[in-house]
Amino acid sequence: MSALLPLTLAVLTSLPAPTPASPALVGTTWTLQTVQPAGNAPITPGAPLTRPTLTLTGSGPDLTVGGSTGCSALTGAARLGAAGPLKTATLLLRGVQGGDTDHCTDAALALREDYLNLLRATTRYALNGDTLTLSAGKGRLTFRALEARPAAPVNISLNGAWTVTRLNAAGRDLPTSSLLNVSFDGPKVTLGGAVGCNALRGTGALLGGPARVTFGPVSSTRMACPVPQAQAETALLALLRAPLSVTQAGSSLTLSGAGGTLTLTRGPQPAATPATTPTAPDPAATYTLTRVNGAPAPATARPVSLTFRDGRVGGVDGCNNVGAPYALRGAVSGGAVLTLTGPAFTTRVACPETGVNLIGLLDRAPTLTVQGAAGRGQTLTLTVPATADAPAERWEFQAR
Repeated sequence: MSALLPLTLAVLTSLPAPTPASPALVGTTWTLQTVQPAGNAPITPGAPLTRPTLTLTGSGPDLTVGGSTGCSALTGAARLGAAGPLKTATLLLRGVQGGDTDHCTDAALALREDYLNLLRATTRYALNGDTLTLSAGKGRLTFRALEARPAAPVNISLNGAWTVTRLNAAGRDLPTSSLLNVSFDGPKVTLGGAVGCNALRGTGALLGGPARVTFGPVSSTRMACPVPQAQAETALLALLRAPLSVTQAGSSLTLSGAGGTLTLTRGPQPAATPATTPTAPDPAATYTLTRVNGAPAPATARPVSLTFRDGRVGGVDGCNNVGAPYALRGAVSGGAVLTLTGPAFTTRVACPETGVNLIGLLDRAPTLTVQGAAGRGQTLTLTVPATADAPAERWEFQAR
């Protein structure tokens, strides 16, 4: 036995050292190295350009596409086939979109177009160490792994709703309404509410190693907002077009990118029902707008109306349906303050310019008063005082 020991040791020491594991296709951030449209030589993006990235997340054959085009967010879906002995497999990308181009230079637009066209035509992929090659007919895209390991697991402590408390862009704070929420459910991210006067809605993905969020296109209503609110909306939409790093410190969460930062805190839970006060509106009534600031209500495609049922205020803004959770707080002289306790939502019908900014009024925490017996003919009034950014408002509704 002792004679075999030196031989055993010699064999063990002659074995090659284990090689590091190659990065996985799914869960890794891939950074573009070369782009090769069909019939052209490979092109390496120049230093002034931000290189596009690609991420595939999910499990099983159906995956979610994320990343960036270098100047806008990348979204889409993918279908993954079985890998062969040479680590090649089918990969079909569907619904690939590149988001808005507001911040793309001419050079970035050219790279973006080639990148998206090749992604949409991709049929196969090959992994070789930390290099990923996508084949699109006679075109090619090559990537290098940003990290030499799969993404870390999602931090499940982020799960739940977070309310935006601060928006900083270009080094200055912009006004926020505390009505914009970002919700996490594992890797799924949902954005809803308003930072100005328009309702916003979008979805994204939470990736790990390091933690970051990528949003797809964010939909918005089309109301004209006062200048401060319009600036805040523009800055927010620009910020959401690129991946954002995630930093959590207790109950505070920060999403940071080249366009600025969003600071959030754990969101409030919507009240189950409005507080019972002498001014509580009739839950069985639909209140129709009759006067605004002493003048008859403007003519709209649909009557402007409000309902108050099951802890939600809803209605019609003259065209679209709107709604949000609410509560009546702190009775004041002759009424109570109506406060929205969660994100507001609206339908997306293309409307004439005759609509009214109903969500904008509710966002200003108006004082609510109700006069008359419950039922037909009861009057409901919403009033807000003047501020530096907006005039005083008095809207009168009547139960129908």
